[in-house]
Amino acid sequence: MTVLTANQVNELCIFIENQIEKNGCDHSLKNTFEWAEQNGIHKADLIDVLELNGGFCDCEVTFNLPENCDLELESDNKEIDFKNPFKLPVNFEKAENKIYTKAIFSNSEYGNNNYTKNGELLIPAPFGFKPKKRVRKSMHFFNGTESELPSEIGIVKEIEPITGKEFAKKIRDLKLESFMRFSERDAEYYFSRIEKIDIGKPMGTHFIERTGIGGTKIELKIHKVIFRK
Repeated sequence: MTVLTANQVNELCIFIENQIEKNGCDHSLKNTFEWAEQNGIHKADLIDVLELNGGFCDCEVTFNLPENCDLELESDNKEIDFKNPFKLPVNFEKAENKIYTKAIFSNSEYGNNNYTKNGELLIPAPFGFKPKKRVRKSMHFFNGTESELPSEIGIVKEIEPITGKEFAKKIRDLKLESFMRFSERDAEYYFSRIEKIDIGKPMGTHFIERTGIGGTKIELKIHKVIFRK
């Protein structure tokens, strides 16, 4: 889907440059959104295509958007892997009977495409799962275990001690579509990414592509989030 034509990209950059010349860049997309509103461009689609091209503020839009080509969004069609739906790294080995005491929960302080209730337990959505509310295409997301709605960011909180096997069964017993195949191995990987993170720290998730001799592999990452000042 074309979001901006090559001519529109050129017009947008000229508009931003003129505004920055007058007022400077405040490291937001204020001027970009002003232009979009004047020209009837869908804001959410625009954010998606800008982020995919490194345009996170007005000056980055002028520096990073490609010239002389249309900016398009790819289709959401991603093939679900029923054997490894959460795309765990192939070499990950689960621990036996290990006890875990931390998990990720929604926090209303972080509003980044967060549709969950405050305090909901969060699990990464499987690769290819279509969110029930709109999230940015450049980001993957957690699903709430009560609402099954997405959130880009959660925080680490303490939980009652539990094994990966017990946790996986608890999540599957919720009977939510996105977690029906959540296995003990998935649970162990989830916990392994959290256990050394301090309580209260924000966390995100994404899929990374690794290219090697066997071709391209997609792997789940669960990671700390650092906000730019």
